[in-house]
Amino acid sequence: MTDHAAVPRYSLSMIRLHWLTLILVVAAYCFMEFREIFPRNTPGREFMKATHYSMGLTILGLTLARLIIKFTGKPAPAITPAPAPWQHMAAKAGHAAIYLFLIAMPLIGWATLSTEGDAVIFYGLEIPALLGPDKILSGRLEELHEIGGKIGYVLLGGHALLAILHHAVFKDTTLIRMMPKRAG
Repeated sequence: MTDHAAVPRYSLSMIRLHWLTLILVVAAYCFMEFREIFPRNTPGREFMKATHYSMGLTILGLTLARLIIKFTGKPAPAITPAPAPWQHMAAKAGHAAIYLFLIAMPLIGWATLSTEGDAVIFYGLEIPALLGPDKILSGRLEELHEIGGKIGYVLLGGHALLAILHHAVFKDTTLIRMMPKRAG
């Protein structure tokens, strides 16, 4: 049995960024899924969409911050007991896919709005378009964004299930490393 208090953990900044990113990703999905509650072109629906866009760009910023910390900060704490080499490589590939998702989705969304000719609003402030208006490209980017959203459900759901599997079945420290230490 592992003494949870003694488990080496990620830095507090990485832990906070990880969980804040999760909260924002869940919220971004909710705002986009629940926009359907409101009829098209109503203030409620536009609020849901605008909040989704702002959260997406926030996720992009947080992910870039995480990558900077990841590559300039302390190395990831070791997992105890150590996983098999194939599991280690699979985890690296999975994390790379998640980071790619967290960067690509906001950029594709930003590019979609840009190619639609819509203003790109970030918490009430207009930011520059990535591309000029292009209806054909806009449609393709929108499809790509929707497909990416479905892939995200699988990636992020799989990530969570595997963390729980490591904790409950393999009894290793994979999950605990990303949990904040309890006070006291």
